[in-house]
Amino acid sequence: MTAETPDSNRPTMPNGRRPADGAEIGALIGAGFGLLFLIINTGQFSTLGRTLVITVGVLAFAGIAIFAIRGLMRSRHTGRDGSGAFTDDDGGDNDSVSARVGGGRLGESGKRDRREPPFGRAYWIIVLIELVLLFAGTRLLASLGHSELGVAWVAVVVGTHFYALGRVFGLDRFHVLATVVTLCGIGGFIAFFAAAPAFIPVISGVISGFVLLAFAMWALIPAER
Repeated sequence: MTAETPDSNRPTMPNGRRPADGAEIGALIGAGFGLLFLIINTGQFSTLGRTLVITVGVLAFAGIAIFAIRGLMRSRHTGRDGSGAFTDDDGGDNDSVSARVGGGRLGESGKRDRREPPFGRAYWIIVLIELVLLFAGTRLLASLGHSELGVAWVAVVVGTHFYALGRVFGLDRFHVLATVVTLCGIGGFIAFFAAAPAFIPVISGVISGFVLLAFAMWALIPAER
């Protein structure tokens, strides 16, 4: 679930589409958090209900992990056998290599455009801010005697941080994910004020978990560049 900027060393599908850069790692992270949401927020479910939810989550995570790992292995193999675009490590030009091998583009100087890695400084700054907000918010709610709202707050923070990631990565689908998860978090607060606290873990936790798993799957779908 990361940037859509093309990487010439990534394998290209027959139709010219390829997964977003860092999609495999992003999908694993998103799926992991989605499964964690399901495990943590199904404690009040019946044994059968909790087992069914977690089983579905585990199966979804396993499928995502298989495709993500296969994608990572394929990308590394592409880099080894030279089927992707080439540039000299010392910055030299490779005029004999097509400027569009693997979908990569070379500038006027013949060098492939360099860019920041998918998980660069901006990504980690956003993650740090997210962690601070998560810790401070949940501690504040607990001190006010409303620890049940912790999951709703987590969903709001996790959801809104995808707006920032969407801009950093240039990935529009992150804005959709951000909106859905944020609404799940807000839904938890609405359930609290509607005197229906039992629905908080369902709306803000379980639904958010399945949404994260679904978008982790979507991240692995090749996207138009």
